[in-house]
Amino acid sequence: MNKQILAGIILLTIISISSCSSIPGYMHIEPIQDLHGNTDDNNIDNQLYLIAFLENIIKSEEKFSVEMFSRRTFSPYLVQTKLLTHSFYVINLNDGKYYTLSFSGSNFKPYSDGYWVLNKNVDISSYRLFKEGINIWDVRNILTENNIDAFLTLEKVISAVKIGANYYFLDHYISKPNSFNCNSAVKETIVLKIK
Repeated sequence: MNKQILAGIILLTIISISSCSSIPGYMHIEPIQDLHGNTDDNNIDNQLYLIAFLENIIKSEEKFSVEMFSRRTFSPYLVQTKLLTHSFYVINLNDGKYYTLSFSGSNFKPYSDGYWVLNKNVDISSYRLFKEGINIWDVRNILTENNIDAFLTLEKVISAVKIGANYYFLDHYISKPNSFNCNSAVKETIVLKIK
């Protein structure tokens, strides 16, 4: 086999496994469910619902907290590395309910439409397993509620959703104008408590 073809295959493999975008047949962005279990497959409608959902949490009298987590991307069998890390928030409500929140791409391309996703299938299932003591996704609690200003963080996420952003995966760590990936989106929206 030609060395250039082999190098190309290896490069495509590395790029494909380092992304938080959706891969048809494997990483489907689940439709957001509203509080009544209704879903809408339209991502734009989901973004409008997400804004209303987060605003409702902020405006309610109920206390809430936000934590930041990371996990392996795509498979519990891939070791978590700099390239194979996915970041997400967990919003904890007083009544014991919790929701995951992360940024993802709509398509498996270097650049695509980006969406904030509430309870993305892999995020919520890996977090639930983590809570049950089964940590096959190598879920790590990066910042706890003691470190994060929950109110200001959710306000920044709402602003980011309203502005909209593209998704990119060619570089998981360097921010690009009006573009995020799962890690940079959390980095750009998190507000730490001043001690």
